[in-house]
Amino acid sequence: MTEPSLIDRLERRFDRFAIPGLIRAIAGFQVICFILLQMKPGFVQVLALTPAAWQNWEIWRFISFTFIPGTNSLIFIIFVVMILILIGDQLEAEWGKFRLNLYYFATVVCLWGGVLLSDPVLGGVIGAMAGTFLYSSLFLAFAMVLPNYTFMLFFVLPVKVKWLAMLNGAILLWQFMTVAPLRLPILLALIPFACFALPIAWKRWKHGALVSSRREAYQSNSLPAGTPFHACKVCGRTDVTDPTLEFRIAGDDEEYCAEHLPAGPVS
Repeated sequence: MTEPSLIDRLERRFDRFAIPGLIRAIAGFQVICFILLQMKPGFVQVLALTPAAWQNWEIWRFISFTFIPGTNSLIFIIFVVMILILIGDQLEAEWGKFRLNLYYFATVVCLWGGVLLSDPVLGGVIGAMAGTFLYSSLFLAFAMVLPNYTFMLFFVLPVKVKWLAMLNGAILLWQFMTVAPLRLPILLALIPFACFALPIAWKRWKHGALVSSRREAYQSNSLPAGTPFHACKVCGRTDVTDPTLEFRIAGDDEEYCAEHLPAGPVS
């Protein structure tokens, strides 16, 4: 029996504290914040995470930045919320509520470091983008779990989530390479992805490859459809041409149907 991993041991001890439907709750708060921002756009400054948040005891910012919607469009917020709920439901079904909670909050904590350690002058801008990096990390994890899930872009164009994840990853890479102040937040935001989601995806890939190789080996050792397994040496009838026939091997090591079975020892 293999030794349970650290996450397995943590799950057994702390699973009762995990929040079920966490991402659904976050999506709900995003809807509330979207409505508030429509009435008072400047309210986003109260929600965003800033490098000075801990100095000013603005503790709510450490969570409220995750509620900032990524769009001001009523149409797009509907899609954003629907996709966020889909991602949360699928990840929770695949990982369980504890692992999803752990992944989400670990990414949030890493983003705290990315913002608090950033340049104070640009910290506000980086803090406003922190939520984008958080949900990019969630989307990449979702693509690892369901790479072939298909989104209908504009209700017309079917695109598998793995291609959208590659595009998302390319954008993050471009930002990392070209915008120096964003390097630390992006790097820290992807640490839980690299340490948690990628190993899970690797194990799933290895298991799938093992199952596939076993299936190929079984099929290669199996007879093609329609190929007889038994055949009578005398009449030539087989278990394919007549499935009701009974076959035996005679003393001469040849196979015969019951009708033409010669006298002597059989098996």
